[in-house]
Amino acid sequence: MSLDQLSKLTGVSKSMLRQIENGKSSPTIATIWKIANGVRVSFTALLRKPAVAAEVRLLKAESPLVEEQGHYRVYPLVPFEPESAFETYYVEIDPDTTFIGEPHEGNVHEYLFIRSGKLQVSLGGEVLVADSNKFLQFHANCPHEYKNISDTLVSMIMQISYLA
Repeated sequence: MSLDQLSKLTGVSKSMLRQIENGKSSPTIATIWKIANGVRVSFTALLRKPAVAAEVRLLKAESPLVEEQGHYRVYPLVPFEPESAFETYYVEIDPDTTFIGEPHEGNVHEYLFIRSGKLQVSLGGEVLVADSNKFLQFHANCPHEYKNISDTLVSMIMQISYLA
């Protein structure tokens, strides 16, 4: 596929795609989502590493993907595999930080397991709020906004399920 074709599919400029391809630029979370949605693959399919039989890892073992000037951090934990049809992340959101997530293609659900802080998720006209030791879930086919509405760090496990 040419860069021109990929650019049309994803909405990412050819120059940005070229910089990513040549290792001269690190894409933002939003850019990775645009590319993944455009070519109809999961987010972590673009970040995949070889699977292991068993291991113990830190939640922050990998370098985070960052947005909002570093105030929204996503640490890949479990990459997407077609057999399991989900992917998992550890996420940190600093106080007074808002991140707008792109709509996902298809029948995609997000599950957010809050470890600390208080998170507000806005989905069109609906607002969900959860704090530590709670979780929320939603169909992620529309824009969704994550907002830390506490004075402390929001830390959570995010699982994205790609249902058939």
